[in-house]
Amino acid sequence: MLAKLNIRTVSFTVMVLYAIELLDELIYGLFGATLPLLKNDLALNYVQVGLLTTVPGLVSIALEPFIGILGDTRFRRALVRGGILATTFALALVAFGETYAIILGAFCILYVASGAYVNLAQATLMDLDPSRTDHSMARWTLFGSIGVTIAPILVTLVLGLGYGWRGLYLAFAGAAGVYIALVWRIRFDAHDGASEESIAPRELLRDLFAAFRNSELWRWVILTELADLMLDKLYEITGLYFHDVVGVDFAQAAFASSLFTVAGLVGNVLLIPALERVHGVRVLRLSSVSVIALYAAFLLVPSVWAKYALLALVSFTTAGWFAILRGRTYAALPGQSGMVVAITAFANLSVLFVPTILGGLADAFGLQAAMWLLILGPVALLVGLPREGRAGMK
Repeated sequence: MLAKLNIRTVSFTVMVLYAIELLDELIYGLFGATLPLLKNDLALNYVQVGLLTTVPGLVSIALEPFIGILGDTRFRRALVRGGILATTFALALVAFGETYAIILGAFCILYVASGAYVNLAQATLMDLDPSRTDHSMARWTLFGSIGVTIAPILVTLVLGLGYGWRGLYLAFAGAAGVYIALVWRIRFDAHDGASEESIAPRELLRDLFAAFRNSELWRWVILTELADLMLDKLYEITGLYFHDVVGVDFAQAAFASSLFTVAGLVGNVLLIPALERVHGVRVLRLSSVSVIALYAAFLLVPSVWAKYALLALVSFTTAGWFAILRGRTYAALPGQSGMVVAITAFANLSVLFVPTILGGLADAFGLQAAMWLLILGPVALLVGLPREGRAGMK
């Protein structure tokens, strides 16, 4: 009886953790889909629009390392609870906010809250089964892909019915409120420091410095950041590339972005059974070779429809990259998933520089030429991945 109860408890915990990622990506998709309406209603310029992500990103990067370090203590549950409460409040604040300052403050809260409840939920999922981090991350990424794919469709349907963007944010605040009840039932005690009553700052600092000296951890952190060039960075610029370089209209450019997300979703669905038969590092190695060829062809072919097809193949082939790389990152520091969150937060500084570098290259040499920078992602994997024998021992 106790065994059945324990299995049910673990199953409930796992499903709630996956559902947290679904909510987070739905919110991310909501922001992107409603941004033009928000800009119009508040009469924002492009600088102000850019600051809606830049300022919250900086605040989040400053605070996430501390959240990660504390996440390896008995305070993880309090941090997750606080994160989902703050998310609910911030979504409602966006819905009712009438000034730019209030909206900006709400997004700052959303970014920091996501670092607490989403990252630590992911960390807890890895702690529940440290031997299968690749598989757990594959399912986590699948739920995220579903959220990103559904959000724009949901926004389109709701707006088509005559409702505004503020009503959507309020509805999402209500959904987050449901999550409060779900999160309150989870213990979040699968990590090593969950049962320690006292916190020794000196010990936490020692663990942090030890993590900084962990070369295997840094291998996977850096590879994850570089691989993102062919993941989020490519997705964020896809619509712009098709409109400005390929020369299609806005609707066709939006279709390219949708195609990217759908192909990635299909790839994530197929990745889960594939990892039961094929080693994750081998998947990364083979797919990186394929992506180099596919992406080069994507940039070189003149046909619009060929570009659509090649873009879909690139997205499909890279679908498993984040899941496997992040899973390996957690596996490099077992039992200290919060510390992994802290280290990856430091590495996230790169997200502030890549768009600027890409934009500078595009201004100087054209967007077509700047797009070649992204091929560094698969090249880095090909060079930086460990040999399969060594990876297997790890």
